[in-house]
Amino acid sequence: MYSVKSTFSFEAAHRLYGVDTYSKECSDSVHGHSYKVTVEISRSVPNPSGMVMDFKLLKKIGKETIEDKYDHSIILRDIDPLVPIFKAVAPEQKLNVVEAIPTAEWMASEFYFAIRYALEDLDMLSEVDVDYVSVQETENNIATYRR
Repeated sequence: MYSVKSTFSFEAAHRLYGVDTYSKECSDSVHGHSYKVTVEISRSVPNPSGMVMDFKLLKKIGKETIEDKYDHSIILRDIDPLVPIFKAVAPEQKLNVVEAIPTAEWMASEFYFAIRYALEDLDMLSEVDVDYVSVQETENNIATYRR
């Protein structure tokens, strides 16, 4: 089995509204992170060019599905009462309203499937597989989704 990894990064804020956790500063406050996302792609035999996948294509997919969508955004749960406030007071703010609690675990899963769908659109899922996606929220805290 051969694999390649690529890392993407973005700056974003989120709030874990509605979470019953000891960490009230995370559930009550909008706060930001410098996220690092690692994606591993594999295949059993390299393609005719001797690659698992061209890094340039993987970088393009990561930029379009992760960086462009989430960089310098605020990620809020759809039931968060701050959503209508941000829409009214700061309509120019890049706002990602999601159905789930925007944890690092949720992001890892969300990005995993976004990458898979992009590969599917390129008709590449028969050749390569997404092994995992990790989201590093802080220097010491990483969440991973793998199937």
